[in-house]
Amino acid sequence: MDQPTGGKIALRQLGPLPDLDSVVFVRKQNRAFVTGQGPMATSASKGARRFLRAGTWLFLIAGVVILLVVGAMEYFERQQRAELEGSLRTVDAVVVGCDNTATSVPAFRYTAEGKTYEHYPPQTRADSCDKKPWQVIYVAGNPDLWAVAPDSPLPPFEDNIDAIWIVIGPCLFLLAAIYWLFTWFQERRAGKEARLAKEGGLLGAELVQAKYYAGDDGGSTIRLKYTMTPPKGQPVERKRSFSRYDLNHRALPPPGSKLLVLYVDETLHEVL
Repeated sequence: MDQPTGGKIALRQLGPLPDLDSVVFVRKQNRAFVTGQGPMATSASKGARRFLRAGTWLFLIAGVVILLVVGAMEYFERQQRAELEGSLRTVDAVVVGCDNTATSVPAFRYTAEGKTYEHYPPQTRADSCDKKPWQVIYVAGNPDLWAVAPDSPLPPFEDNIDAIWIVIGPCLFLLAAIYWLFTWFQERRAGKEARLAKEGGLLGAELVQAKYYAGDDGGSTIRLKYTMTPPKGQPVERKRSFSRYDLNHRALPPPGSKLLVLYVDETLHEVL
């Protein structure tokens, strides 16, 4: 197969190629790759993949640590609550002060831990002077902390862990999953690019149309429509978008410009 002018092709040629001086390269680095003077320009850089892998592990480990710490704190708080509830004692009580005078205030008298206590209920009870058996519940070691059964003298359980710590663990796992997804896409792309560089051969192609698209976030892409003829095949038209390019978007190459395609098979090829 004839060697095109403009430089010596170092890659396998799968068909007639245009002169290198007439070829439009989307990434300038690929000219050196074609002539064997440098690596192929890639979109999945090693630095980006390392950063994504590190971020995945960082968020995953941080999420696990926070989850374990929050879980341990929750367990400790509930153990303390269980110990307090286990210290509750129930004893019989009698109501005193029911002499039906205007100034009389009923109080509950009970014996706990060898001592008699008499306390007024925190709220007036309409049934305090009813003729029925009474019981009180108190905290062992502190009989002054009491309540009329079946009420508990303990305040309602409240979780002292800030809600942000409960939420931050799952959020870190979500970030780890997002980073892993981006890592998977980058690794998949890197695998394809490695296969292209190792197994790919060159095909000539012709530009049909080039368009520039400016993104709302400041990014941009260039979309190329081109024709190529695969080995032992018929001419086909393909499209490819590039977010990384060395072309001047104000002076895009005209239709008919020559391109090079690194080709492995119908599902794996790349415009250089």
